[in-house]
Amino acid sequence: MNKLIVPAMLGILLIFGNVGANESNGGISIKGDFRYRHEMIDKEASEVRHRHRLRARFYLEGTVNDHSKIILGLSSGSSDPVSNNQTLTGSFSSKGLLIDLAYFQIMPEGVPGLKAIGGKMKNPYFKPGGSELIWDSDIRQEGIAAFYSRTEENVSVGIMGAGFWIEENKAGDDAYLLGGQATGSYHLPEKSGHLKGGVSFFNYVNTRGFATFYDEEDSYGNTVDDSGWYAFDYELLEIGAEVYYRINWIPVTAMFDYVTNTAADSLNTGWLAGITVGKTGKPGSWDFRYIYRELKRDAVLGLFADSDFRGGGTDAKGHEVGASLQVMEKTTFAVTYFHNEIGFEDSLDFQRLQVDLKFKF
Repeated sequence: MNKLIVPAMLGILLIFGNVGANESNGGISIKGDFRYRHEMIDKEASEVRHRHRLRARFYLEGTVNDHSKIILGLSSGSSDPVSNNQTLTGSFSSKGLLIDLAYFQIMPEGVPGLKAIGGKMKNPYFKPGGSELIWDSDIRQEGIAAFYSRTEENVSVGIMGAGFWIEENKAGDDAYLLGGQATGSYHLPEKSGHLKGGVSFFNYVNTRGFATFYDEEDSYGNTVDDSGWYAFDYELLEIGAEVYYRINWIPVTAMFDYVTNTAADSLNTGWLAGITVGKTGKPGSWDFRYIYRELKRDAVLGLFADSDFRGGGTDAKGHEVGASLQVMEKTTFAVTYFHNEIGFEDSLDFQRLQVDLKFKF
Protein backbone atom coordinates (compact mmCIF):
# COMPACT_ATOMS: atom_id res chain seq x y z
CA MET A 1 0.00 0.00 0.00
CA ASN A 2 2.78 2.47 0.89
CA LYS A 3 4.28 2.02 -2.58
CA LEU A 4 1.08 3.47 -4.10
CA ILE A 5 1.11 6.73 -2.10
CA VAL A 6 3.77 8.64 -4.03
CA PRO A 7 2.50 7.68 -7.52
CA ALA A 8 -1.03 8.66 -6.49
CA MET A 9 0.09 12.07 -5.25
CA LEU A 10 2.11 12.67 -8.42
CA GLY A 11 -0.97 11.79 -10.43
CA ILE A 12 -2.97 14.42 -8.59
CA LEU A 13 -0.28 17.01 -9.32
CA LEU A 14 -0.41 16.23 -13.05
CA ILE A 15 -4.19 16.11 -13.34
CA PHE A 16 -4.96 19.25 -11.36
CA GLY A 17 -1.81 21.28 -11.93
CA ASN A 18 -3.59 23.75 -14.22
CA VAL A 19 -6.65 24.27 -12.04
CA GLY A 20 -6.83 27.82 -10.69
CA ALA A 21 -6.90 28.29 -6.95
CA ASN A 22 -9.50 31.05 -7.19
CA GLU A 23 -12.22 29.10 -8.96
CA SER A 24 -15.59 29.19 -7.21
CA ASN A 25 -15.72 25.42 -6.73
CA GLY A 26 -12.32 25.37 -5.06
CA GLY A 27 -8.99 24.81 -6.78
CA ILE A 28 -5.44 23.59 -6.50
CA SER A 29 -2.21 25.54 -6.60
CA ILE A 30 1.30 24.10 -6.82
CA LYS A 31 4.64 25.47 -5.65
CA GLY A 32 8.00 24.06 -4.75
CA ASP A 33 11.73 24.57 -4.49
CA PHE A 34 15.01 22.92 -5.43
CA ARG A 35 18.43 23.31 -3.81
CA TYR A 36 21.82 22.05 -4.96
CA ARG A 37 24.50 22.08 -2.23
CA HIS A 38 28.20 21.46 -1.87
CA GLU A 39 29.11 20.82 1.76
CA MET A 40 32.40 20.51 3.62
CA ILE A 41 32.48 19.10 7.17
CA ASP A 42 35.65 19.28 9.26
CA LYS A 43 35.29 17.68 12.70
CA GLU A 44 38.36 17.40 14.90
CA ALA A 45 39.78 13.85 15.03
CA SER A 46 37.82 12.90 11.89
CA GLU A 47 38.59 13.02 8.18
CA VAL A 48 37.42 16.12 6.32
CA ARG A 49 34.27 15.26 4.39
CA HIS A 50 33.02 16.72 1.11
CA ARG A 51 29.64 15.86 -0.34
CA HIS A 52 27.09 17.12 -2.86
CA ARG A 53 23.43 17.10 -1.86
CA LEU A 54 20.09 18.06 -3.31
CA ARG A 55 16.72 18.93 -1.87
CA ALA A 56 13.57 18.88 -3.98
CA ARG A 57 10.13 19.73 -2.59
CA PHE A 58 6.70 19.99 -4.23
CA TYR A 59 3.63 21.34 -2.47
CA LEU A 60 -0.02 21.11 -3.47
CA GLU A 61 -2.64 23.30 -1.80
CA GLY A 62 -6.27 22.41 -2.39
CA THR A 63 -9.05 24.84 -1.54
CA VAL A 64 -12.02 22.92 -0.11
CA ASN A 65 -14.19 25.98 0.56
CA ASP A 66 -13.82 29.55 1.83
CA HIS A 67 -12.86 28.29 5.29
CA SER A 68 -10.77 25.16 4.81
CA LYS A 69 -8.01 23.73 2.67
CA ILE A 70 -5.73 20.71 2.38
CA ILE A 71 -1.94 20.88 1.95
CA LEU A 72 0.05 17.95 0.59
CA GLY A 73 3.79 17.86 -0.04
CA LEU A 74 6.44 15.53 -1.41
CA SER A 75 10.14 15.84 -0.69
CA SER A 76 13.48 14.21 -1.35
CA GLY A 77 15.46 12.80 1.55
CA SER A 78 15.07 9.94 3.99
CA SER A 79 13.10 9.23 7.14
CA ASP A 80 15.36 11.68 9.04
CA PRO A 81 12.88 14.03 10.81
CA VAL A 82 15.12 17.09 10.41
CA SER A 83 16.45 16.80 6.86
CA ASN A 84 15.08 16.69 3.33
CA ASN A 85 18.58 16.40 1.86
CA GLN A 86 19.59 13.59 -0.46
CA THR A 87 23.33 12.92 -0.79
CA LEU A 88 24.54 12.20 -4.31
CA THR A 89 25.98 8.72 -3.92
CA GLY A 90 25.02 5.09 -4.45
CA SER A 91 26.40 4.56 -7.97
CA PHE A 92 23.73 6.68 -9.70
CA SER A 93 20.94 4.82 -7.90
CA SER A 94 17.42 6.25 -8.05
CA LYS A 95 16.40 8.57 -5.22
CA GLY A 96 13.08 8.48 -3.42
CA LEU A 97 10.29 10.93 -2.71
CA LEU A 98 8.54 10.90 0.67
CA ILE A 99 5.47 12.51 2.19
CA ASP A 100 6.70 15.79 3.66
CA LEU A 101 3.37 17.48 4.41
CA ALA A 102 -0.21 16.24 4.71
CA TYR A 103 -2.57 18.38 6.77
CA PHE A 104 -5.89 20.20 6.82
CA GLN A 105 -6.46 23.80 7.85
CA ILE A 106 -9.82 25.15 9.04
CA MET A 107 -10.75 28.77 9.80
CA PRO A 108 -14.32 28.72 11.16
CA GLU A 109 -16.55 31.51 9.83
CA GLY A 110 -18.22 32.05 13.18
CA VAL A 111 -14.97 32.67 15.11
CA PRO A 112 -12.73 35.19 13.32
CA GLY A 113 -9.08 34.73 14.24
CA LEU A 114 -9.41 31.01 15.04
CA LYS A 115 -7.50 28.45 13.00
CA ALA A 116 -7.10 24.70 13.46
CA ILE A 117 -4.70 22.40 11.62
CA GLY A 118 -4.16 18.66 11.81
CA GLY A 119 -1.87 16.11 10.21
CA LYS A 120 1.81 16.33 9.28
CA MET A 121 2.47 20.07 9.23
CA LYS A 122 5.04 22.83 9.03
CA ASN A 123 6.26 23.99 12.43
CA PRO A 124 3.36 26.13 13.73
CA TYR A 125 5.29 27.84 16.54
CA PHE A 126 6.67 31.38 16.39
CA LYS A 127 10.47 31.18 16.17
CA PRO A 128 12.11 34.56 16.83
CA GLY A 129 14.07 35.57 13.75
CA GLY A 130 13.74 32.00 12.46
CA SER A 131 15.69 30.65 15.45
CA GLU A 132 16.59 26.95 15.28
CA LEU A 133 17.56 26.70 18.95
CA ILE A 134 14.73 24.22 19.63
CA TRP A 135 13.36 23.35 16.18
CA ASP A 136 15.25 22.61 12.98
CA SER A 137 13.78 24.45 10.00
CA ASP A 138 12.85 21.16 8.28
CA ILE A 139 10.87 19.70 11.19
CA ARG A 140 7.33 18.57 10.35
CA GLN A 141 5.30 17.90 13.50
CA GLU A 142 2.42 15.43 13.46
CA GLY A 143 -0.83 15.94 15.34
CA ILE A 144 -3.31 18.75 16.03
CA ALA A 145 -2.78 22.47 16.67
CA ALA A 146 -5.18 25.37 17.25
CA PHE A 147 -4.50 29.13 17.12
CA TYR A 148 -6.41 32.23 18.07
CA SER A 149 -5.17 35.72 17.18
CA ARG A 150 -6.57 39.20 17.42
CA THR A 151 -5.37 42.59 16.19
CA GLU A 152 -6.35 46.00 17.55
CA GLU A 153 -4.76 48.96 15.77
CA ASN A 154 -0.98 48.33 15.95
CA VAL A 155 -1.07 45.51 18.49
CA SER A 156 -1.56 41.81 17.80
CA VAL A 157 -1.82 38.98 20.33
CA GLY A 158 -2.09 35.25 19.83
CA ILE A 159 -2.29 31.97 21.69
CA MET A 160 -1.93 28.41 20.49
CA GLY A 161 -2.00 24.90 21.85
CA ALA A 162 -0.90 21.66 20.23
CA GLY A 163 -0.59 17.95 20.80
CA PHE A 164 1.93 16.03 18.68
CA TRP A 165 2.51 12.27 18.48
CA ILE A 166 6.17 11.21 18.59
CA GLU A 167 6.15 7.44 19.12
CA GLU A 168 3.08 5.18 19.13
CA ASN A 169 4.01 1.97 20.93
CA LYS A 170 1.86 -1.10 20.39
CA ALA A 171 2.80 -2.77 23.68
CA GLY A 172 3.85 0.21 25.82
CA ASP A 173 3.36 3.84 26.69
CA ASP A 174 3.14 6.32 23.83
CA ALA A 175 5.47 9.31 23.64
CA TYR A 176 3.93 12.65 22.73
CA LEU A 177 4.41 16.39 23.04
CA LEU A 178 2.03 18.91 24.56
CA GLY A 179 2.90 22.51 23.83
CA GLY A 180 1.48 26.00 24.26
CA GLN A 181 2.59 29.44 23.18
CA ALA A 182 1.51 33.06 23.70
CA THR A 183 2.76 35.84 21.42
CA GLY A 184 2.43 39.60 21.20
CA SER A 185 3.43 42.07 18.47
CA TYR A 186 3.64 45.82 18.13
CA HIS A 187 3.69 47.15 14.57
CA LEU A 188 5.28 50.51 13.78
CA PRO A 189 3.46 52.94 11.46
CA GLU A 190 3.79 52.56 7.68
CA LYS A 191 5.05 48.99 8.08
CA SER A 192 8.48 50.31 8.99
CA GLY A 193 9.08 47.68 11.65
CA HIS A 194 7.76 45.58 14.49
CA LEU A 195 8.59 44.10 17.87
CA LYS A 196 7.38 40.54 18.50
CA GLY A 197 7.86 38.27 21.47
CA GLY A 198 6.64 34.94 22.69
CA VAL A 199 6.58 32.60 25.68
CA SER A 200 6.29 28.84 25.10
CA PHE A 201 6.15 25.65 27.12
CA PHE A 202 6.79 22.19 25.66
CA ASN A 203 6.20 19.04 27.68
CA TYR A 204 7.54 15.79 26.24
CA VAL A 205 5.59 12.96 27.86
CA ASN A 206 7.42 9.66 28.43
CA THR A 207 11.08 10.43 27.80
CA ARG A 208 12.93 9.62 31.05
CA GLY A 209 13.58 5.88 31.17
CA PHE A 210 12.51 5.42 27.54
CA ALA A 211 14.59 4.63 24.46
CA THR A 212 15.87 7.61 22.52
CA PHE A 213 13.56 8.71 19.70
CA TYR A 214 14.15 7.77 16.06
CA ASP A 215 17.63 6.25 16.62
CA GLU A 216 18.17 4.14 19.74
CA GLU A 217 21.94 4.31 19.18
CA ASP A 218 22.16 8.14 19.10
CA SER A 219 20.96 10.55 21.79
CA TYR A 220 21.97 13.66 19.77
CA GLY A 221 23.87 15.05 22.74
CA ASN A 222 21.26 14.35 25.44
CA THR A 223 22.21 12.51 28.65
CA VAL A 224 21.35 8.81 28.70
CA ASP A 225 21.47 6.17 31.44
CA ASP A 226 23.36 2.87 31.46
CA SER A 227 20.73 1.34 29.16
CA GLY A 228 21.15 4.12 26.60
CA TRP A 229 17.72 5.57 27.45
CA TYR A 230 16.88 9.17 28.24
CA ALA A 231 18.07 10.13 31.73
CA PHE A 232 15.73 13.14 32.04
CA ASP A 233 12.30 14.35 31.11
CA TYR A 234 12.09 17.40 28.84
CA GLU A 235 9.80 20.20 30.00
CA LEU A 236 10.99 23.26 28.12
CA LEU A 237 10.28 26.90 28.92
CA GLU A 238 11.19 29.25 26.05
CA ILE A 239 11.27 33.05 25.90
CA GLY A 240 12.14 34.79 22.65
CA ALA A 241 11.84 38.07 20.79
CA GLU A 242 12.66 39.70 17.47
CA VAL A 243 12.96 43.34 16.45
CA TYR A 244 12.54 44.28 12.79
CA TYR A 245 13.25 47.77 11.43
CA ARG A 246 14.15 49.34 8.11
CA ILE A 247 17.25 51.54 8.23
CA ASN A 248 17.52 53.62 5.05
CA TRP A 249 15.19 51.06 3.44
CA ILE A 250 17.50 48.20 4.41
CA PRO A 251 15.65 45.69 6.63
CA VAL A 252 17.40 44.69 9.85
CA THR A 253 16.20 41.92 12.19
CA ALA A 254 17.69 41.27 15.63
CA MET A 255 16.66 38.16 17.55
CA PHE A 256 17.10 36.51 20.92
CA ASP A 257 15.94 33.09 22.08
CA TYR A 258 16.35 31.44 25.50
CA VAL A 259 15.30 27.99 26.71
CA THR A 260 15.56 26.02 29.95
CA ASN A 261 14.58 22.43 30.66
CA THR A 262 12.78 22.63 34.00
CA ALA A 263 12.91 18.83 34.40
CA ALA A 264 16.73 18.70 34.58
CA ASP A 265 18.77 20.24 37.39
CA SER A 266 22.00 20.92 35.45
CA LEU A 267 23.26 21.47 31.89
CA ASN A 268 19.71 22.53 31.12
CA THR A 269 19.88 25.97 29.43
CA GLY A 270 20.46 27.31 25.96
CA TRP A 271 20.39 30.68 24.26
CA LEU A 272 20.85 32.21 20.85
CA ALA A 273 21.34 35.79 19.62
CA GLY A 274 21.74 37.04 16.09
CA ILE A 275 21.19 39.71 13.48
CA THR A 276 20.15 39.68 9.82
CA VAL A 277 20.73 42.65 7.50
CA GLY A 278 19.04 42.87 4.11
CA LYS A 279 16.53 40.55 2.49
CA THR A 280 16.43 38.68 -0.81
CA GLY A 281 13.36 39.07 -3.00
CA LYS A 282 14.36 40.68 -6.28
CA PRO A 283 17.40 40.14 -8.53
CA GLY A 284 20.38 41.91 -6.98
CA SER A 285 18.98 41.86 -3.44
CA TRP A 286 21.03 40.34 -0.67
CA ASP A 287 21.18 39.46 3.02
CA PHE A 288 23.82 38.78 5.67
CA ARG A 289 23.36 37.10 9.05
CA TYR A 290 25.39 36.29 12.12
CA ILE A 291 24.24 34.01 14.97
CA TYR A 292 25.89 32.84 18.17
CA ARG A 293 24.39 30.14 20.38
CA GLU A 294 25.13 27.98 23.39
CA LEU A 295 23.11 24.83 23.89
CA LYS A 296 23.88 22.68 26.90
CA ARG A 297 23.42 18.93 26.96
CA ASP A 298 19.85 18.67 28.26
CA ALA A 299 18.44 22.09 27.39
CA VAL A 300 16.30 20.70 24.55
CA LEU A 301 15.56 17.39 22.88
CA GLY A 302 18.64 17.14 20.66
CA LEU A 303 17.00 15.15 17.87
CA PHE A 304 14.78 18.07 16.83
CA ALA A 305 17.32 20.92 17.13
CA ASP A 306 19.25 22.45 14.21
CA SER A 307 20.85 19.57 12.29
CA ASP A 308 23.59 21.79 10.80
CA PHE A 309 24.88 23.35 14.03
CA ARG A 310 27.61 21.03 15.47
CA GLY A 311 26.36 18.24 13.18
CA GLY A 312 23.00 18.02 14.95
CA GLY A 313 22.10 17.91 18.64
CA THR A 314 23.06 19.66 21.87
CA ASP A 315 26.17 20.13 24.06
CA ALA A 316 27.83 22.74 21.87
CA LYS A 317 28.43 26.45 21.33
CA GLY A 318 29.63 28.61 18.50
CA HIS A 319 29.07 30.80 15.49
CA GLU A 320 27.04 30.76 12.30
CA VAL A 321 27.70 33.25 9.47
CA GLY A 322 25.78 33.37 6.22
CA ALA A 323 25.10 35.52 3.15
CA SER A 324 22.74 35.27 0.17
CA LEU A 325 22.54 37.01 -3.20
CA GLN A 326 19.54 36.76 -5.50
CA VAL A 327 21.19 36.31 -8.88
CA MET A 328 18.00 35.94 -10.96
CA GLU A 329 14.26 35.90 -10.46
CA LYS A 330 13.52 33.27 -7.79
CA THR A 331 17.14 32.08 -7.91
CA THR A 332 19.52 32.60 -4.98
CA PHE A 333 23.18 31.85 -4.32
CA ALA A 334 24.02 31.38 -0.62
CA VAL A 335 27.00 30.55 1.58
CA THR A 336 26.81 29.46 5.25
CA TYR A 337 29.71 28.73 7.61
CA PHE A 338 29.54 27.15 11.08
CA HIS A 339 32.44 27.26 13.53
CA ASN A 340 31.37 25.40 16.67
CA GLU A 341 32.81 23.63 19.69
CA ILE A 342 31.25 20.29 20.63
CA GLY A 343 31.32 19.91 24.41
CA PHE A 344 31.80 22.61 27.02
CA GLU A 345 34.73 20.72 28.53
CA ASP A 346 37.35 18.88 26.47
CA SER A 347 35.67 20.29 23.39
CA LEU A 348 36.12 19.21 19.77
CA ASP A 349 36.38 21.75 16.96
CA PHE A 350 33.63 21.52 14.33
CA GLN A 351 33.45 23.43 11.05
CA ARG A 352 30.87 23.19 8.27
CA LEU A 353 30.74 25.11 5.00
CA GLN A 354 27.65 25.05 2.77
CA VAL A 355 27.47 26.54 -0.72
CA ASP A 356 23.92 26.57 -2.14
CA LEU A 357 22.12 27.38 -5.35
CA LYS A 358 18.39 27.64 -4.64
CA PHE A 359 15.39 27.87 -6.97
CA LYS A 360 11.69 28.48 -6.26
CA PHE A 361 8.65 28.06 -8.47
